[in-house]
Amino acid sequence: MTNERPITSRLFTTSVIEGRVELDEKYDKAYNSVISLTRGLSEEESHHALNKALDDRKVHDELCLGLLVSILADSSIASRHYHDLTLVSRDSLKVVTETLIHQIIGERFSRLSESTRRQLLWLVRELVKTGINNVEGVVWCLLRQIAGGDVSAKNVWLAESLVDILRENRPWLDKFPVIVASVTYTYLRILEDHSGPQFAGLRQKEVTFVVGLLRERFQDCLMIGRDLVRLLQNIAKIQEIEAFWRDLIHNPTSLCPGFTGILQLLQTRTSRRFFVVRLTPEMEKKIVFLCTDVKFGMQKRYQEWFQRQYLNTPESQTLRCDLIRFIIGCIHPSNEVLCSDIIPRWAVIGWLLSSCTSPVATANSKLALFYDWLLYNTETDNIMNIEPGILVMYHSMRPHPVLTTSLLDFICRIIPNFHPPLADKIRAGVHNSLRQILEKRVVQSLEPLFDNRHMDVELRKLIRETFPEFCANSVMGEVKHDDFVAPVSSQSVTTMDLLAETGLDFGASAVNSDSEVNNSNHIGGMEEAMFSEDEEEPPAQKPPPPPVAKIKVEENPVTPPSPVAEMEDVKPKVNDVNSVEEKVDLSKHLEYLENDMKTIILDLQNEKDTKQRCDLLQKLCDLIFSDDLDQMETVNLAYCLCHLLSDELTPGTSLLPQDISAESIQESLGNPLYVIFDNLITLPEDDHRRQPILQLLVEMHKTTYQVGYHFLYFLKASNIKSDKVQENNESSISTYRDLCKAAGLKDFAAFVIRDLRFLGEDDPRVLSWIIPDIYNNFSKQTRGNAELLQLVLERLDSSQLHDLVCMVLQGSLQMFDNSSFASILEKSLQWETVEQLFLWQLAKAHEIPVDCCLSVMPKLKFTSHSALVSNTHGEALSNILMMLRRESPTGILLRTLLLREFRMEDPTVVTILQYWVQRYEDKMANLINEVVNNKPQPSPNKRKRNQSTKASAVPLDQVLSHLNHLRTACGQTTFFALETMQDILQTAQNQCSETQKKKYGDLFALIEEEEEEEPAPEPQRKPKPSRGRKPKGRKKQESESEEESSEVNITRFLHLLWTLLVVENTYVTFLWYYLIVDRMDRNAHEFNQLFSSTYMLCGKFKVCSY
Repeated sequence: MTNERPITSRLFTTSVIEGRVELDEKYDKAYNSVISLTRGLSEEESHHALNKALDDRKVHDELCLGLLVSILADSSIASRHYHDLTLVSRDSLKVVTETLIHQIIGERFSRLSESTRRQLLWLVRELVKTGINNVEGVVWCLLRQIAGGDVSAKNVWLAESLVDILRENRPWLDKFPVIVASVTYTYLRILEDHSGPQFAGLRQKEVTFVVGLLRERFQDCLMIGRDLVRLLQNIAKIQEIEAFWRDLIHNPTSLCPGFTGILQLLQTRTSRRFFVVRLTPEMEKKIVFLCTDVKFGMQKRYQEWFQRQYLNTPESQTLRCDLIRFIIGCIHPSNEVLCSDIIPRWAVIGWLLSSCTSPVATANSKLALFYDWLLYNTETDNIMNIEPGILVMYHSMRPHPVLTTSLLDFICRIIPNFHPPLADKIRAGVHNSLRQILEKRVVQSLEPLFDNRHMDVELRKLIRETFPEFCANSVMGEVKHDDFVAPVSSQSVTTMDLLAETGLDFGASAVNSDSEVNNSNHIGGMEEAMFSEDEEEPPAQKPPPPPVAKIKVEENPVTPPSPVAEMEDVKPKVNDVNSVEEKVDLSKHLEYLENDMKTIILDLQNEKDTKQRCDLLQKLCDLIFSDDLDQMETVNLAYCLCHLLSDELTPGTSLLPQDISAESIQESLGNPLYVIFDNLITLPEDDHRRQPILQLLVEMHKTTYQVGYHFLYFLKASNIKSDKVQENNESSISTYRDLCKAAGLKDFAAFVIRDLRFLGEDDPRVLSWIIPDIYNNFSKQTRGNAELLQLVLERLDSSQLHDLVCMVLQGSLQMFDNSSFASILEKSLQWETVEQLFLWQLAKAHEIPVDCCLSVMPKLKFTSHSALVSNTHGEALSNILMMLRRESPTGILLRTLLLREFRMEDPTVVTILQYWVQRYEDKMANLINEVVNNKPQPSPNKRKRNQSTKASAVPLDQVLSHLNHLRTACGQTTFFALETMQDILQTAQNQCSETQKKKYGDLFALIEEEEEEEPAPEPQRKPKPSRGRKPKGRKKQESESEEESSEVNITRFLHLLWTLLVVENTYVTFLWYYLIVDRMDRNAHEFNQLFSSTYMLCGKFKVCSY
């Protein structure tokens, strides 16, 4: 009875509806294997028994899994079995960590029983304490399970247990910068939920822990980007957080030497990994399903279900910000989805905004929507992050005017009040957002939104003052209040300050009436769905401005004081290039340097002459050689140099001279920055003095991205001016690789591409000049790299392309090969038309055969005269057709074409079929015959025998579809009159179902016409009647006639052969070759007879086997 299947699960909770699953069976089997081996044995005997059973890999995985299940299921033996697990595991517990990540925590954490959860946290604590590989992935998955807006006992217990584990094992945590940043982001976010008095102890524990991470590991936390500021402002009233705020604003270098201030954070886009970590896997699946699989107009029941499960408590309203940031940053639908009837992102966000019941949460949600607008940079930010904002306002004007007006009001007031010292930059960021929205045609015009006559008069005035360039030129005359819709709420809207003391004082911009919220609980009621235009990159989602329509604005709004504004009054502005603040910052960095270096830096700051600046940098290099720098000195020196060399790093003109020659290249190397480069490449590789220079360049590269491509330019330019090009070139390669290694980066390809991407944006002319050296010197990392290739092609012009083509034809450049082209081609389908056409020019230069394109053929789409050009792949198809045009048909080519889905609107297959039929009629008939006869027979008895050919076989229905298209579109009826084609049609008709026979009746009608003409010669033969044997008798008579004709032909051939033997043996050889290839298949009997006769006549011929 011990092997009976248990009713309940060992690890998961079950119910009548949700019982045991296949995973339970797997875990039970592994658990029973362990128990059967160790039952009744001592600890030492158990070790021997387990080790003895580990001969097979499968047994190893099963035993590790069984030990894991026993640890989670039974706390009494958990310690012993964990010890067993660490002893018997031969893969560093890889099976255990992967099972935890992908199954137990990642998929079924919410189903774990209470005891299993406690054992799971105990196990994680032991894994972290032991430092097991990949346990950081387990911790990251547990962070995701801490749900935002959830203050239930289970969720609070998980948050507290995990923070205890991380505090106890802080040295382990510090080894993983990404986990440090993710932990900081998570606990800053949930601190907002733990504001109640019942959580005072936990809150203090979390505050102490997270502030410690921020202060001690701020360099790691910088990777969070702008959303770090958004989270901090929500909890700014906490004493420790407020103290950190003041240092962040007034003393940024105290947190990190290279940190310049809050602007640096706000200009850094937050990675999507941080948005993902704030949603549980279950939430993520459901919100992704809602945004990618639900049709517009059918979303209401899904939204109501989601709201009941996750947004039904007052505390859960804070989750709306996490959802909005996730939708904006992580869900970027393709053009196909944008043009489909799937619910657009703006509608989901509109529902989240309009159904919110908390004014504070509503204001924070608006901020989450517009956050990427504030310092939007068209070069580095993604338009998909700003698209939803404008669209939710635009499409809510009629069905939900209050939502539109509140968003418009919010965006107008946030510009001056978010952070007053940065008001100009924020205004520029919002204006950049609106300009790109218009350039990418997310909306055709902003006038309907900004000049809405139903808008409150004060709000219209505010919009005109804030966005004058986007409003109509006509001056707004006096407008009576009667002309406007009366405001829904009599409460006035005050202006809000994003960084106001707690960062939570946004109630003024929220929808102030509960009834108003209830009346617009979702955007699903909109009748028409409008989507963004098809662009190379879908327009970035921009957050919607606050609603203006029915909310009256107070005449003299009072802005609450901002703590950041108060702090800024203490010191002058930061980041103003010409201000005294820069010198103060520089002097702080100089404090970490030796006196000699400090003197050189100060001289460099005041020196304007280029030659003198070069001499000063040479002196600096000499000092570095004589006295190695420590890490702190290197970081601060790098910051000073990047600041002082900023003009040289961004010269405003191309680095490459207009007229390229050895002399002009030599002159271009007068940049003081290049003195450092020159000192580096002149030192031998084994010279210990190279390392401090390399570390200095690494820190400069981190501080200023231009350093990387300046170094690449210097390496090539220094080779051109040198006589020993090859020798120096090899030195350059090793030097650039050393720079990557010194930076601690393993992905060299990503390192090169990053520098080239910046180079392409700043100086595309240099990019095209340097790219051949990149491909030749770093071929392993660059050849066949689709990302690099697109980067190059999007920056090329026609003359630069011609240069590359010439180099390829000369054999001095190879950008890809046959093996990598198929992958590049598939990825290129999403590129711009010009980039694809340039790619095909290079493919022709590389002599890529058509075989390399066959695997992509079934994925290519085309529709003639389609209005949705983005849904077609005309560039690839037209070029593949031109390649096929130069090929003679083969079985592989024909099968690939026929496997392409038949669509009447796609002329691709029928075009090449017609082209081949016109030139290779007989060969095409034979090839089609092979395709049809290779079809697996429909009989079930032959299914196993034909199973191996199914993968390559073309479905009969598809073959007939293409043949019928050939008949109708090109009028190729004569081709079907060939004897081989008649046999093919007859065979196909016999294999078809009745439905198929009706479908292709016109095609099969060609057989009937041939069969009617054949009986005509019968009266001349007058064969004896013999029941259904007419065809056989006819064949016999025809055979006799052919034999007579054959004898005459043989006599004539022998006479010709004898004559040619006398003249020239070469003619005989040619004639014999023709006989073999042309006559052998037609009449084997005639060939045998002819061969024997020829052998008798000519002794020079030898009998050979054929």
